[in-house]
Amino acid sequence: RLEITRIASDADVPPQRISFVMALRYIQDEFLWCAIASPGSIPKKLRDLRHNVKQFIVPERKRPPKPRAVRRNKTQYPIHPKKRNCLN
Repeated sequence: RLEITRIASDADVPPQRISFVMALRYIQDEFLWCAIASPGSIPKKLRDLRHNVKQFIVPERKRPPKPRAVRRNKTQYPIHPKKRNCLN
C-alpha cells in the first residue's frame, strides 16, 4: 500500500485510482525477481516497477445521475389480514 501511495503521488492521482489487485500482483512478481537478481540491478528494477505500475491507473468513476436512496414502503403501518368467519 505504501508503494502504491508513492506511485500515486508521483502520478498526481489519488491512490484510489490505482488498481490495487493488479498493482499488488505486479509488485509481488517484481519482488520475487529481485530476490534472484544481482543487488546492483535492484534500484533499476524499482524505477521500472514504479513506471510500469502507472499503467494500472483506472479512469475516474462516473457519479450516478441520482443519489443512492432506500425505497420507501407504500405504507408506514403493518397490514393485518381480514378476519374470517368461523364455521363453528
